[in-house]
Amino acid sequence: MAGISEYLKGIRERADMSVAAVSKSAGISAPYLYQIEDGRRNPSAKVLCRLAQVYKVRAEELLMRADLLPAALLPEITSESRDAQVLRAFDYVLSDPEVMAGSEAMQTLPIEAKLAIVRLYERAEGLRILPEDVI
Repeated sequence: MAGISEYLKGIRERADMSVAAVSKSAGISAPYLYQIEDGRRNPSAKVLCRLAQVYKVRAEELLMRADLLPAALLPEITSESRDAQVLRAFDYVLSDPEVMAGSEAMQTLPIEAKLAIVRLYERAEGLRILPEDVI
């Protein structure tokens, strides 16, 4: 994770922004941002998306550098079937610690319900996990 830490610190310094200004704009605490920048904390996808907005960079870039980019977005995955892409994206959503997903019963949902959950998550987080043409 040192790569993302150094990268984020470099972006902030090149933008000539203080930790206080960035943390206020991103809605995170300054001590937390310091810990991210020095590699003591790993930022979540949600925090990286907030930082991307503040730094005016693509969220995908930060997610990729932090190894958090959903597998469904990687080019080599596009040859998968629609159902396989939805299942991969659904697993990604369920792996988010902030998602309070019920039980193992979630795995038995029909593919269309899983797709709907992924699309709701995308809207809530401001992410694009699945290509738009997956409907």
